[in-house]
Amino acid sequence: MAVSKDCADRRTAIERLVAEIRSLATTTDGSEDQLAALTAAHADPESIASVQERLSAERERLAELIAAGEAAVEEFRSECVGHPLPPGAAELLTAGSSGDGREAGAEGTPPGRPRP
Repeated sequence: MAVSKDCADRRTAIERLVAEIRSLATTTDGSEDQLAALTAAHADPESIASVQERLSAERERLAELIAAGEAAVEEFRSECVGHPLPPGAAELLTAGSSGDGREAGAEGTPPGRPRP
């Protein structure tokens, strides 16, 4: 019984990570759009730098979340054999690299996850 409770807890944690990754990816997409608009409009350098800094922090956090998600999924698979992966968990296994050379979080969307 303890294994089932532990697996349920792990499943819930993965579901939270997936939701947080998707939310932050959407936020990052918005920041990229804002940066593109500012750059196209030749906005003042301070505004552009501010958005670039925020975008960099968002991408860094997204990469951290993806790494944590990948580790959680691998742990779930090894500890909860026979239990189905939570929705979105399989995407975390391919999120670190899409095979096309992009880093996790590049362009705001974790590789392996379609844009919303």
